[in-house]
Amino acid sequence: MSYQAVVRDANGQLITNSAVGVRISVLQGSSSGSAVYVETQNATANANGLVSFEIGDGTPVSGNFSNINWGSNSYYLKTETDPNGGSNYSISGTSQLVSVPYALYAKSSGSSDWGQSGNDIYTINSGNVGIGDTDPQSKLQIGGTDNSLRIFGTQGDYNHGGTLKFGDDDYVTLQEDEDDHLRVKANRINMETPRMWINGDVGIGVGEAPEQVAKLHVVANGKSIRGKVDATGTNWNIGVEGFISGGEGTNWGVYGYGGAGIANVGVYGFGDGNIGAKGVHGFAQGMAGFGIFGESNGDLSWAGYFDGNLGYTGEFLGPSDAKLKREVQIINGALDKVLQLQPKTYFFKTDEYDQLNLAKGQQVGFIAQEVQEIFPEFVKENVIYTSSKDPEIHEVTKTEYVGINYLNFIPILTKAMQEQQEQIESLKRENEDLKARMDRLESLVEQMSK
Repeated sequence: MSYQAVVRDANGQLITNSAVGVRISVLQGSSSGSAVYVETQNATANANGLVSFEIGDGTPVSGNFSNINWGSNSYYLKTETDPNGGSNYSISGTSQLVSVPYALYAKSSGSSDWGQSGNDIYTINSGNVGIGDTDPQSKLQIGGTDNSLRIFGTQGDYNHGGTLKFGDDDYVTLQEDEDDHLRVKANRINMETPRMWINGDVGIGVGEAPEQVAKLHVVANGKSIRGKVDATGTNWNIGVEGFISGGEGTNWGVYGYGGAGIANVGVYGFGDGNIGAKGVHGFAQGMAGFGIFGESNGDLSWAGYFDGNLGYTGEFLGPSDAKLKREVQIINGALDKVLQLQPKTYFFKTDEYDQLNLAKGQQVGFIAQEVQEIFPEFVKENVIYTSSKDPEIHEVTKTEYVGINYLNFIPILTKAMQEQQEQIESLKRENEDLKARMDRLESLVEQMSK
């Protein structure tokens, strides 16, 4: 009977490249039953702590292995280990023997349920096989209090756990990759696109399932979900795609939430590389659609904030419907205030405030503090938390500054021009009156000189 085990000391550390003393006992009836066979083995643990030997080929202590009647009772295997290679057995464990005794019994009794091909055994029965279960409903069904199925081996790129293969080739496998890491591979040569289907909710890193889980619910300290495409050719390649069709209410194809903390990002897009790279691409089609929709609620919050240049084609539309407004009043005295403004040229301190990605080169505009004295409602205080562009540097910079809503100047300048035009029209009328008076005076002088 082949036997393999990983040997650890009392502290749970692997015993590697060392001699190990093992005593094997076959117990009858229960885990505390009488020993029908006992032997000792002198084994050597490999670099992974694995020992391998054949039970029945060791040094007998009592009983005869070949005389055990496997079909007459249940049997348990008790192992006692001396990690120092002697006979001072300090580590022990007991487990029930299930499949192997039945195979040995089948071999010795000539049962028609099992067959042997070389060192392999197989069931001749066309029905299901139950291990610890007398009514199996599947080809292989494991029951009992310990119904786990353990796969152990030295295959794979990292010589760790075993591999579970599906189909008649190596295209679809489950394998322990590195320690405690599971690799799922669905990859077939010349296959159009490898695919996996999961019908139900999937939780990764969530511990116990939450009350309401999404189709894919990922919790991680770091990157939860990352979509990456190593694109070739001119195809439309997508790292992560969200798509909603139909339904009522508010639906999201991709939903990102930046929760408690500083400078958290719900959805982060990064475009780098060739011409036309897009970090986030929004596309809307049909009636009342939004390619990208942002919503803010609270002080110093933004539905959209752009760190750098902003360009657009099409219309830039704001709400101006009369039904949306109250306390509407005519603006007066705009010209006097406009005349107090001091337009400036300036350069941003791009070196000192590089985290804001300010515009380079000479700029034209106003100083917010000066505008605040004339139009205080145009000026707002702002605070921005920016994180490092390097994902390995976990630093957040807080920057406070005062900004201007330049769009508010449009109606003010419009009103100032109207007030100025009124002054011009008034001066024109005065000038015409003066000209008429001068004409009359000139006519009188001319008549008096005759």
